[in-house]
Amino acid sequence: MTIQQVLYVLEIASRSSVSQAAQKLYLSQSALSQQLRRLEEELGYSLFARTANGLQLTPEGQRFCEQAGPVAERWNEFCKSVQKRHKNEQLRLKLGIGSRVYSNDLFSNIIEYFDARPEIEVTFFTEAGVDVVEALRKGELDLALDRLPMEEAVPESGDLYAVPLIRERQCVLVSAADPLARRSSMSIKDLQGCTMISGLEDSAEDRSMRNAIRKHHITVNRIYRSDGIETSMRLVREGKGLALGPSSFASHFQLAAIPLEPETWVSLQFICLQTNLKRNEIRRFRDYLAELCKEREEK
Repeated sequence: MTIQQVLYVLEIASRSSVSQAAQKLYLSQSALSQQLRRLEEELGYSLFARTANGLQLTPEGQRFCEQAGPVAERWNEFCKSVQKRHKNEQLRLKLGIGSRVYSNDLFSNIIEYFDARPEIEVTFFTEAGVDVVEALRKGELDLALDRLPMEEAVPESGDLYAVPLIRERQCVLVSAADPLARRSSMSIKDLQGCTMISGLEDSAEDRSMRNAIRKHHITVNRIYRSDGIETSMRLVREGKGLALGPSSFASHFQLAAIPLEPETWVSLQFICLQTNLKRNEIRRFRDYLAELCKEREEK
């Protein structure tokens, strides 16, 4: 039994709901349920029973919470006393945010997470075209939520840590009014003679596009580049050209997404230097996002 499990039980009991307690604790419902099951297995009895009004404490659960209440109060007092000398210290986090965070509706969850942690001062960096790996190595970012410039080469250097959060099919993005939108799939060779829209020259998106057309010996009509994803996607929406991007961009930017053939997949990744994993605030944020994305995938 851990003090954290005791606190979890008290939170569930106060709300008569695992899902509501999970939201308050910034855990996934499955992770919290698993912790409860482990504790009940260790204790040898059930703490909660399901009723029409939600979860209700069993008689054993009632006794558990009555004895756990003073323990939780003493624990909170202990935490405050040992952390008192740090109360004026502010943790600072420089967080790079890629477009896939917005298209997958993760940003509001991220804000809620940091709202509950006022001790962390967060600065968001959203500039398109930033080489996140270089920015991490220079110390300009502490971590990034983005795709890697070349995912197949992930952390061979040894200094980089990357874990996929959301995996998506790579598509050709076109205006919903474009006749191409009726196609069920496209290949890179179908881009021959098209106008392409990309991020800044040598950005991750631009390198990905240029590598693809070079590999298949494609000649495009011209390339429009922009340092803002909104501008790039507006150009696509207005029929000024095509872009390569994940399937989530379609609904977010009101476009049509035509899957690439053969299948190509890209991932939104949690990326930082291996040395930054020593920081508790970074590890905990990684664990929160991993659980959140896993729960979404299971749904």
